[in-house]
Amino acid sequence: MFFLLSPLSFANEFITFNATINENKAQLLLPVPNHLISAGTSFQLFEMDIPIDIKYEVLNSWPTHSKKKYIRLLLIEVNHMPGKDLLLKMKWKNSSVDQKPSMLKVSTNVSLVYPSSNWLAQALLIHPKSNGNKSSWYTNPQSHYAKYVINNKQLLKNGYPQKKASQWLYDRPQAIYQLFIMTGDLSWLYKAHDLSDFYIRNINENGSFKLTNKNDSKYLMPKGLLYKYFLSGNESAKASLKKIYQNSLKWDPEYSVSRGFWTERNQASALNAAISYWEVSGDNDVLERINQILDATVKMTYDPYSEIGLVGCPQHTFNSHEGHGGNSPTCSPWMMALLSDALWRYYRLTGDIRASSLIDSFGDFILNHGIYWGDEKVKNIIIPKYLTVFKNSRYENHDQWSDTQHMCDVAALLGKSVYVKETNNINDALLKELFLVLTQQCKNGFERMKIKQQNKPFWTLSPPRRFNWMFSTTSDLPWLVEKLLKNKLTSY
Repeated sequence: MFFLLSPLSFANEFITFNATINENKAQLLLPVPNHLISAGTSFQLFEMDIPIDIKYEVLNSWPTHSKKKYIRLLLIEVNHMPGKDLLLKMKWKNSSVDQKPSMLKVSTNVSLVYPSSNWLAQALLIHPKSNGNKSSWYTNPQSHYAKYVINNKQLLKNGYPQKKASQWLYDRPQAIYQLFIMTGDLSWLYKAHDLSDFYIRNINENGSFKLTNKNDSKYLMPKGLLYKYFLSGNESAKASLKKIYQNSLKWDPEYSVSRGFWTERNQASALNAAISYWEVSGDNDVLERINQILDATVKMTYDPYSEIGLVGCPQHTFNSHEGHGGNSPTCSPWMMALLSDALWRYYRLTGDIRASSLIDSFGDFILNHGIYWGDEKVKNIIIPKYLTVFKNSRYENHDQWSDTQHMCDVAALLGKSVYVKETNNINDALLKELFLVLTQQCKNGFERMKIKQQNKPFWTLSPPRRFNWMFSTTSDLPWLVEKLLKNKLTSY
């Protein structure tokens, strides 16, 4: 059994939640955290201790390496008098009688229910919002930026029509869903549903993104679809996730110098697609694909092709990454942040030592090889490199104007690495200090934008896809700050 958060404890095996029932026969959708309600459990529903006639169906179970299964998504059909904001109690207990499937299908008017934001966050494997206002330094800027990236009229005015493919990179629906989880603001849930619906409409039968004329795995963005399914039961999201996964199989995760193109970003896309589809399917063939990607990344990192030896990153050539420039060993710190987030999710699902070891090593690589000193845009700061190129460093092309845009995502990678180390009783003061520095610089960037765009209804950013990469892989950052840095962040 493995989890980074303590499982929610309900000694009496019941929960209460509010629900609005608009017709005599209504449907409720309950996402459930892991290791809490085992398969084969029976349920009862009450209002004011009066039993309610229900049917229920387990739509999804948590993926696992073991035989013991836990419910993740429960559909409940209620026969009850309509009413607004009813307080309902659900009880459960292990049943010695095999449960017969009720064959329920999710209706269009299904209602999402949950007893607390903490419960819902754990059901989606997202860290919950902090007590008090400790994550507002992150969620307030995210909300201001989000108001811009959901404003199609403003985006069009600035040269970004809705069908411009590049603004969908890095999974905007995922970032908006996470904003809903972290703030509890239902308006973000509805907007995320709209965005994911647009993305679903633009996935063709082959699992490719219609808005680009080539089958580019960077546009395979499964996490928003995963959240859409668990928060709505939407079958089209699940079907699109399957198509994306099948398309992702075209990406070969194995690396050799002769193979040509390879980047950490594409490896991350393939791994995200496999993990997300495994979460909804539990398919052993999908698990084998995950193992293939992990093993290939381990080999690149710990048995690299080049003679420079171990440096803590999945080494590939500059030519493989950029399409020119020779065979200098190369790694991309910010693309490693994308890859580390997929590894982090799998680590949280399974405790896999390959995933945690890679995250551990990636942090060491950033500290030792992945940063440089800034003296232009914002003076006297540490900046993560776009590329680290061994043997031929002139190809690194330090751009202090664009490289500073990756403070937050690289900071999140470092926080994950520090967490893994401390879990293994390793206290790396230098790595933790770098985590603090880059996180502080991430926060400072938000503070500067607050001053620059003061009193405006939203904060603009160019290109808009910056919003997606700043927030899609960093939802754990406030939790990591709270757990690892003990309120060391300061105001700008």
